[in-house]
Amino acid sequence: MKTTSDRIDAVAAHWLARLMSPACTQRDHDAFEAWCAQDAAHAAAFAQVAQLHAAASALGDDAWMRAAARSARRSSAARTRHRTGLRAAGWLAAAALVLAVATFAWRLSGDRGEALRYATAVGEQRHVELDDGTRLQLDTDTALSIRFDASSRELVLDHGRIQISVGADARRPFVVRSGRSVVRDIGTEFQVARLRGEVSVMLLSGAVNVALAGKEGAGRDLVPGEAVQVGDTGELGLPARIDVDATTSWTRGLLTFKDRPLGDLLEEMNRYSSTKLHVADPRLATLTVSGVFRVGDQASLLQALKTAWSISARRVSEHEIALSSAR
Repeated sequence: MKTTSDRIDAVAAHWLARLMSPACTQRDHDAFEAWCAQDAAHAAAFAQVAQLHAAASALGDDAWMRAAARSARRSSAARTRHRTGLRAAGWLAAAALVLAVATFAWRLSGDRGEALRYATAVGEQRHVELDDGTRLQLDTDTALSIRFDASSRELVLDHGRIQISVGADARRPFVVRSGRSVVRDIGTEFQVARLRGEVSVMLLSGAVNVALAGKEGAGRDLVPGEAVQVGDTGELGLPARIDVDATTSWTRGLLTFKDRPLGDLLEEMNRYSSTKLHVADPRLATLTVSGVFRVGDQASLLQALKTAWSISARRVSEHEIALSSAR
């Protein structure tokens, strides 16, 4: 059975982990200080836990942590000699260690960069604003990680589609990696998509250079309104013009198609739903469609296909709908 001392030690260990976490907030710091102020035993326990952590890990090699540990030992000895000074000594030791831990964690963040991960579920879209002023819009079923340090900003797109408006920072270039591609920004708004292994980069404003990983010196420079494809086996295509309004329509919850194959439309719409639409009639293979469709609204799409193109829909399973010509 845990004693009161054991429980306090466990809470102290929890506070140490929380204060070292990149997710630690000002509210956490305030709550920690309130906990220490409740009882001198709280502050003393935290000082001892932090001291043990510093001695037992690589953090012990840091000058800040060694100094804080020495302070904690001196304060612990003073508590033994002077019971009346217990509250002040314990709190000062804990405060010194909190400062050291927070400073060391900040150094790690600045030197190596803490990776932050963002993701969206099927049918979900999300806006994210980063500390440097960069704005991201994540499309459905998208996953990425971001790592900033003192000299660079890097985003890795695992899959999905994003639109990026890069925050100004002359000291730190902004680089996007996805598959075999490396995109270097020069004060820009652009999109990157990784779908079915292929990476597409679409430039909306500013300038970017798109290259293959390991061959950054031989990339393609894009101008606004251009896109380039990078194959999953490492082929870098030639820049091609794009319809910017159609390219950005997904950020407004729409899919804009102009004389595109029906299969492309169904593939895009399927990304927003667990129920998949597919062509069951070979006569529809060469059909081209145009229109503006709301993402995830399969009912409206099916009604439009029925009205304008005489296409009928039949549910063949819980998550599958087959399309065929009604003529």
